[in-house]
Amino acid sequence: MAEQSSTARSDPHPSYQPHIVPEDDHELYDDDSDGASIESSTASLSSSIMNYRYGHYLDSKCAPASNLQADMNPMMNESKIGWTWYASLWLPAVIQAVSYCCQHHHIWSMITGGDLYRAPLPPGVSKILDLGTGTGSWAIDVAELPPNCKFEIDDFESPWNFTQPFDFVHVRNIEGSVKDYPRLFKQALANLEPGGWFEVADSTVGLFGDDDTIEKATSLSEWRDRLIEASGKFGKPMGVSHNYKQWMIDAGFENVTEELYKVPFSPWAKDRKLKELGRYQQAMMLEALEAYSLALFTRVLGWNVARIQLLLVGVRKELMDRSLHIYSRYYIVYGQKPKAS
Repeated sequence: MAEQSSTARSDPHPSYQPHIVPEDDHELYDDDSDGASIESSTASLSSSIMNYRYGHYLDSKCAPASNLQADMNPMMNESKIGWTWYASLWLPAVIQAVSYCCQHHHIWSMITGGDLYRAPLPPGVSKILDLGTGTGSWAIDVAELPPNCKFEIDDFESPWNFTQPFDFVHVRNIEGSVKDYPRLFKQALANLEPGGWFEVADSTVGLFGDDDTIEKATSLSEWRDRLIEASGKFGKPMGVSHNYKQWMIDAGFENVTEELYKVPFSPWAKDRKLKELGRYQQAMMLEALEAYSLALFTRVLGWNVARIQLLLVGVRKELMDRSLHIYSRYYIVYGQKPKAS
């Protein structure tokens, strides 16, 4: 059966992607992790992040990029700079946002096998700009040492006024934080050295499946549709990651590459690593539901809290249901500024 998206909008990715094989029904709950409370399960997964060892396991059309630490000349460390700019987000609780960002960073690391980026950066890269850096985990990792990072708080949608161009501009998880994506991409191009690289990584707000079990995820479908509706009305749309490749091309980048990964919403996949990814994705979503929903649904859509909580009861139930073979799409898109610029 062709890959499905429970939405009336056209699906930007056809069915040539490999389907995820689901776990046998009699083994779906063998680990009994769903018998524990949401809070204890999330806490356990969060603590395991600290001791996790990453390895490549997800297939991709592209060869893995080298780890920056391996390519980087140690003598360049002192001149390496990591910047951060802030964009307004719908994550009001600071502690909850930190936990969410840490889990999301871990999922990205699992997807890439621990690589910090996928763009084919040459050795000697020393000037790096990280937008919307969150907890700073990526920036500190790529800088190798915290003193090599400089953090700034500003709006990255304002005009950039840097005095020197960068070798690499990186941004992650910006759906719902940007009013004008094409303008942002053009600013990234204008602030790169000729031959420099721009990379965007995002998990789109969407609901996808390879079989008809997706039709049973009615609460998740409703939640997704309302998030996209509310964020669009607010002026910072979600569900747009499938446009990144074209926006990057339109901005003037060359050698633009899109990598797409399927991440299960729960540990329903037969593959061991995809099952593990699903466990972290499930915990992250359960923890972030209210933070994503309350402000947008009340202030933009005019819902009351009781109506939101009623919907979220159904969403949580479906996230815990491993018979629903549903997943998210994670995008990594990177392109190069023309060397002749």
